[in-house]
Amino acid sequence: MPSSIRTYRLVVFLLASLAGFWSVTANAVPSFARQTGMACAACHTLFPELTAFGRQFKLDGYTMAPTPQITDGDGKSAARMQISTVPPLSVMFQTSYTSTKGSPLSQQGTLENFQFPQQFSLFYAGEITPHVGAFIQVTHTDNSSGFSMDNSEIRYADHFTPGKGDLLFGIVANNNPSMSDVWQTTPVWGYPFQSPLGYEKPLSWSLGQSVGGIGAYALYDSNWYAEIMFYKTMGSGGQDTALSAAPWSTIPVPAGGTPPGAAVGGWAPYARLAYTNTFGDNTIEVGAFGMHTRLYDTGTGTSGPTDGYTDLAIDAQYERPLGDDSVVVRAVAAREKINLDGYRVTVPTQPDASFRVFNLNGSYHFGSNKLVSAAYVRTSGDAADAATYAAGLKTGTKAAVLEAAYYPWENVRLSAQYVAYSQYLGVSNNASDNNTVYLLAWLVF
Repeated sequence: MPSSIRTYRLVVFLLASLAGFWSVTANAVPSFARQTGMACAACHTLFPELTAFGRQFKLDGYTMAPTPQITDGDGKSAARMQISTVPPLSVMFQTSYTSTKGSPLSQQGTLENFQFPQQFSLFYAGEITPHVGAFIQVTHTDNSSGFSMDNSEIRYADHFTPGKGDLLFGIVANNNPSMSDVWQTTPVWGYPFQSPLGYEKPLSWSLGQSVGGIGAYALYDSNWYAEIMFYKTMGSGGQDTALSAAPWSTIPVPAGGTPPGAAVGGWAPYARLAYTNTFGDNTIEVGAFGMHTRLYDTGTGTSGPTDGYTDLAIDAQYERPLGDDSVVVRAVAAREKINLDGYRVTVPTQPDASFRVFNLNGSYHFGSNKLVSAAYVRTSGDAADAATYAAGLKTGTKAAVLEAAYYPWENVRLSAQYVAYSQYLGVSNNASDNNTVYLLAWLVF
């Protein structure tokens, strides 16, 4: 492969990576408070972090509704209507300022960016009818010309009593693997919740809004949680169609230099198992989750040989109140194994690739309106494009995050964050040129 092509592919990957590093999370919307008649603090220690009650509210399908309802029916048939008199609508607005010590590509000079808005989202979030609720988000960002679908899901949930325990059973459809989760350890809701932190991620962590999935979940006796989902890229007639460019921003580019036109071959299964319990004032969660995805190794991304991406992770979360304060600690360790069957059609000697991620983070909440957080993120493994696969090069990022946040009101978050790198995308020399100061105003109403 000519060196110019290799260089081009690497630059394209880095540019896409930098454009997609900002994690976008919204799990706290005031329409839930209006629906339930409760303050935001009932579901959140400090948004977007969920309390035990908030986790239960989500698993129950967002359907707790003491607000007045409109009902209809003749009383003789099973068919009836029930909707809330309060529309479950909310708005989220974010504006930010970012200052990077040196340009992440040229490592020269200072890169500054002010975004107004960084993100503007509209939500339909709440009960649709008994046992059915939704979290639907459409978003406009600073670099987009209009609104597009963001994290969205619809749930059905109900309780049963087999034996002596309570069984919560649900059916869910969404557009982002792990969106249905209720802990702040999985990719969609993991810490940092909003950040310029950039690091390499497994494929399944970056498929949001490019796939759609359906599946079921269950919580037994408030302790054991299990979920199984199946995801697919869909087109007319149920045919596989190309993914959008979005998921390729922070993941290894598939073997053969597959451009952002690749598609998931068939259905990709996602599974989750977790155990949670409370001991005195201590609440713990330990679990595992994973996904197996096959991508077409062709330029069109709709047919031909496929490469397999197997992502497996273990996670844990610990919470404890300390008087009026509280502390939470989270950890996740993931490994991605990339089976390059499609690439070996043309390069028979190419070995498989692998990749690892570790994220340890914690927050201390001062009362109900202040917090400090810290995180350490480390990645390692095979580098991220076709040319580096063949050369056997490695990549890796080591970063620390320090953050302080203040909530003048429950629905307003003002935060300052500093991201420091000792290694950046496989490069240690001058890695600190990518250190970033990030100021954010986050409003939901």
